[in-house]
Order: sequence, then structure tokens, then C-alpha cells
Amino acid sequence: MSTLVTSELRKVLTLRFWWALAVAPVVIALFTGAIYGTVADGLELVDEENPEAAATIALMIAILATSLAAAVFGAVNAGSEFRHHTFTPTFLTTRGRDPVLAAKLGVTALFGFGYAVAVEIVTVACLLVFGGDSIEFTPQFLTLLPVAVVVTTLWALLGAGLSLLFASSTAAAVTLLAWFPVGELIVGAVLRSVGADGAVGWLPGALTLSTLTFPVGIEWLPPWQASLVALTIWTVAACALGWWWTRRRDID
Repeated sequence: MSTLVTSELRKVLTLRFWWALAVAPVVIALFTGAIYGTVADGLELVDEENPEAAATIALMIAILATSLAAAVFGAVNAGSEFRHHTFTPTFLTTRGRDPVLAAKLGVTALFGFGYAVAVEIVTVACLLVFGGDSIEFTPQFLTLLPVAVVVTTLWALLGAGLSLLFASSTAAAVTLLAWFPVGELIVGAVLRSVGADGAVGWLPGALTLSTLTFPVGIEWLPPWQASLVALTIWTVAACALGWWWTRRRDID
């Protein structure tokens, strides 16, 4: 198993896409940390009950961008095997497909974890540099840091699961890029039009928003603990379906 993990790490590290996808989230973290660090005093005056509002909003924006990048990373990392027809020799030289898929998902999770940690370091550093004494890191905000890492890791795995299910990195990446800005809004509007307003809060994007804003809170969203569990279920379902279909389908 360790050999497979090493092989998967080499596949990623020898290509550029893993760090190219990290550039945008890091830049966004720099800007959000600097901006919300600078305006922290004003936000605290507006919302005195949530002194961590500036830090929470900055981290939320940065992690949302990171989650999308991690999801696309997962899609590219898993789906590129189909595009380049490299799954076939890998499967033929190992004992079954399960160890290969486990190693690939494990490495995907590792990079999702790394993306989140890097962006959190940049965001917190900028908040401290530009906010100074105006920034208050409350226990709720400190709890948000590991929660945000989990969310980003889940999105990386969700992207990989979709890519395995579609047998295409392009289809999975396009689906994710469309879902984040507009897809969920359209689905949410349709659900509201048929009277299923309560279901909107259980869509992946809404669950992510609920989890990342729990120190401040959004009334119409489920509790953050339930949201994190539900997002985990979405991820497990995507990975399970992708794993199952990759085991059953013929690999060229």
C-alpha cells in the first residue's frame, strides 16, 4: 500500500496542476486577510456580539475559494487516469482495483488538507499584520480553523468521487465549476418554487456556508454540526458511487 501511495504522490508532484490550482486561493487569502484585517474595527462596532466577525468572514471567503480549488484538484487527479489511459497498467500490476483507488483518494485528501492549512496560515497572518489589536481570535474562531480544513478535504474527495463516477476529469471539473456559482442557485430556486424550501439548506454549497459561518451564524441554514455531517454524507456517497463504478466498468 505504501508503494501505491508513493506512486500517487509522484504522479501529482511531477505535474504542475497541484500548485497552479493553489495560486488563486492563496491570492484570495492575501486580499481577504488584508482587507478584513483593515476594516476589523468597523465590523466590531456594527456587530458587537460577534467580535470575531472580521476574521470569520475573511476565512470563509478564502476557504470557499480553496474548497473549489481542492474539488477541481480531486477531479483532475482522479480523472486524468482515464484521459491518459494509465489506469489499465496500474490495475494490471496490482492486486485488484481497491488498493489503487484507496491510495488515490488518500493522496487527494492529503492535498485538500494541505491546501486548507496553507490558506489558513496566509489568512491569519494577514489578519494579524493588517488588523493588529483589532483582530480577536475567539474560541469559536479557533474551532473554525480545523473545521475549515475538514470541509476543504471533503470537497477534494467529492471532486475525486465525481471524476471516478463520470470517468472524466473534464466533466467533473465543469460540473463543480458550474455548481458553485450558479448551479446550486438554480436548483435552490426550483426547490423553492415547488415548496421544498427546507431542502435548499441541505445542498452541498449551503452546507459548506453553514459550516464555515457558525461563529456568526445564518438563520435559514441547518446547525453547523448537522451541516458538517450532511456534507460528509454527500462526499461519502460521491466516493462510494465513483469507487463502485470504477470497479465495475471496463478500463481502456
